[in-house]
Amino acid sequence: MPLDSAGSVTVTCEQLLISILVSYSIQLSSGASGGYAPRSLAGPGYQLDYNLYTNAARSSVWGDGSGGTAVVSDGYLLGIVFPVQRSYTVYGRMPAGQNVAPGSYTDTITVTINY
Repeated sequence: MPLDSAGSVTVTCEQLLISILVSYSIQLSSGASGGYAPRSLAGPGYQLDYNLYTNAARSSVWGDGSGGTAVVSDGYLLGIVFPVQRSYTVYGRMPAGQNVAPGSYTDTITVTINY
């Protein structure tokens, strides 16, 4: 059985002078593996495959829009004084059946907001 988890990316926008329509997209990098199918966590002589998704069904890989990956897009009217903060769930999955040594496994994902 795969190991599933979830986290979030939070975007905060602030405009102090006038109301403005803000639209943006959120991209996630491929990490150290250099690819999205799958991403990899590096550890002590081994790696663990995993991926990050835009939906709870884990059917849409969150990436940069290339190679079949998806980005998350949103938009709203930003008011005069009130900042807007929105959170977006990142769904993770590590496939079952990966036999590796115990240890610390890491990767670094860069979040890019385009507006």
